[in-house]
Amino acid sequence: MGNATLFRSVDTGVFAAAFTAKLRAAGLSVGMSETGRFGAALGTCPPTDVRTLYWVAKTCLIGDRDDFEVFNEVFNALFNDESLPIPPGRNNQGRATVKSTGSVIRQSVPRDGLEIMAGRTTRSVAPEIVDDEDGPEPIDDSVIPELLPVAIAELADTPFDQLSDTELTVLGTWLENALVDFPHRRSRRSRSSNSGGAIDMRATLLAARATAGEPVRLQRRRQRLKPRGIVVLTDVSGSMESFARMYLHLMRSFVAHGDAEVFTFATSLRRVTVPLRESDPKAAIDRLSDEVADRFSGTRIASSIGELVTSPVWSNTVRGSLVIVASDGWDTDDPAQLEYHMNRLHRMAYRVVWINPRAAGTGFEPIVGGMAAALPFVDELLSGHSLNAMRRVLTALSD
Repeated sequence: MGNATLFRSVDTGVFAAAFTAKLRAAGLSVGMSETGRFGAALGTCPPTDVRTLYWVAKTCLIGDRDDFEVFNEVFNALFNDESLPIPPGRNNQGRATVKSTGSVIRQSVPRDGLEIMAGRTTRSVAPEIVDDEDGPEPIDDSVIPELLPVAIAELADTPFDQLSDTELTVLGTWLENALVDFPHRRSRRSRSSNSGGAIDMRATLLAARATAGEPVRLQRRRQRLKPRGIVVLTDVSGSMESFARMYLHLMRSFVAHGDAEVFTFATSLRRVTVPLRESDPKAAIDRLSDEVADRFSGTRIASSIGELVTSPVWSNTVRGSLVIVASDGWDTDDPAQLEYHMNRLHRMAYRVVWINPRAAGTGFEPIVGGMAAALPFVDELLSGHSLNAMRRVLTALSD
């Protein structure tokens, strides 16, 4: 699977016109030919990160060195604070950002972050709170249209806890069908390739028999891609009652299309992969709600994660997998216990993504005991409080 583009659901032509309009407003002379070239380049070379987008835009739109400074100012004002997932292999470096309507939470990892993540030191990471009003000008949502059905678009920015059961079912059904890109990993097996990859000596020699022993054409092979394991833990305690139903729709999509393992927890851990395989989405959620005995009760995150990573059966599903934890971080267990089990989970998993709907609130700070203890071992923290926020979650997972 190729890298995910920044413009998964965006009309690149509208984006190119809107961006060049910003440059003209700043005093740069950007004509229609440059705009057309930029739009064509976005289709030919879809940027996978902000750095690539910067060079594509600069190459297509700017032809005078004197315009570099103004271009950089406009580009930084629009994209400098963009939230991007941490690249694989560098999970202990960089930052994890949560964008909300009122504030941005930026986790800055110190130089000794590797020691902290490995559990060899006890100093925690202190998040830095940055007010949106002091940051760069946000991009107007009307400039880059979200390609959604009308009925879905009207509810896209509404928090899940403000929607009715019928509206949640509509959004949940759409969300199940929207998830098409799943994380992959390289397999030890290889396949033949028409371009790129290592030279397959055996296949090359066999093909040379048809050309008098001369290897006219080199045969190549490249490694296969296989789906990466996905393990999902969903908090169904009382504090997550307003969001649990929508999150279970997302987990059902993981089970149906990504062969994931799904667990729910409140006071205890329960595997719910089989009930989520029901063909009818509403029937599957209703059946699951009836089977989970401790739903909407207290929360024991540390004990539940500890049961997962110490189980002789379930722990095997965690190794090398993408682990998703959907919880608000309110835990009745000892934070030190959660820190211990999260450290072990982080070392076993390929990547840990935490979805906290409370992160979208104005003035949110991860200072609750459970969330503060888990944060140093989380590769990415996202809100997931609305449909648009969940679309950012899907993008992060596919990356």
